[in-house]
Amino acid sequence: MRMLMVGAGPIGGIIGGRLARAGHEIVFVDVDKEHVAAIRENGLHVDVPDGPFNVKVHIAYPDEVEWTFDVAFIAVRSNYTPGALANTLPRLADNGLLVSLQNGFNPPMMEEKVGPNRTVGVAIRMGCQKIAPGRLQTAHRGHLYVGHLHREITPQLEALGRLLDSVIPTETSREILDVLWSKLTHTCVCFFEALADASLKETCKQDSNLRTFVDLFAEVIAVGKAAGARFLPLAEYDPNDFHPEHSLETRLASMREMVRKFPENRKGPFRQIQRRVVTEVDFIVGNVVREGERLGIPAPLCKKLVGIIHELETGKRRFSAQNYAELAV
Repeated sequence: MRMLMVGAGPIGGIIGGRLARAGHEIVFVDVDKEHVAAIRENGLHVDVPDGPFNVKVHIAYPDEVEWTFDVAFIAVRSNYTPGALANTLPRLADNGLLVSLQNGFNPPMMEEKVGPNRTVGVAIRMGCQKIAPGRLQTAHRGHLYVGHLHREITPQLEALGRLLDSVIPTETSREILDVLWSKLTHTCVCFFEALADASLKETCKQDSNLRTFVDLFAEVIAVGKAAGARFLPLAEYDPNDFHPEHSLETRLASMREMVRKFPENRKGPFRQIQRRVVTEVDFIVGNVVREGERLGIPAPLCKKLVGIIHELETGKRRFSAQNYAELAV
């Protein structure tokens, strides 16, 4: 099985590096010149809990890719998915799989290109980072959930699950739609938190902000449910507790408990905006808006949140508690 890993950053590099170390045929693609040069000269170095390793791999720029591939893993930021697909599809075998190793909700875009049986969504539990060109690190062994959005287990999916499980614990699941939507709720929390330079706990001490948060979450859950997702409990909360079918008092109580448990690491969108990096808001909160429009379910707070995040990204707006007041208007 010949594989292509589009994106040699923390996720693609660590998962792909494990596959390369195990002897599988895999080609990496990346656009970061320093990263590519370091890997070509010194190999790909991966620090993992079961022991660091260095592996020599074939890495290319997008216009250098040759051959045809049986599996193409897309491990770029969601913003770059359209371009990645344009470069990858001509190199994908007629029955080849497209696999999303990404944040955001990208499998539907891939289904439009190759169909539902050749599209695989992956939910990733593995905090990781690039610490230097050619050098990646994670403190966790990691866990993957793989599946088709239509919930069927196909022979190709089973084969992919076995392949990945040989290098990182992997569960082949009929519930990938549920897992991805449940994870999406967590990322929506991070975008809500990113409107001000304050923790979620601090922000939600103000009752009006807590109410806005509850209403925003109700939009996310209502749209996800209508899209067919069966939300799964997470460590900090159960998304089902925030469906608008529950009373406002019940949802406010659940939100207070969730906020109490939510970690104060301020990673993700807030740090990205600080560094003037474009976030993946269009593929996370924006996905809720698009699905809501498709299903006839209004999501005005989600739509407004996307707009505020864009203004923060471009510098037209600053981090401020006032952003929550404007979101609620």
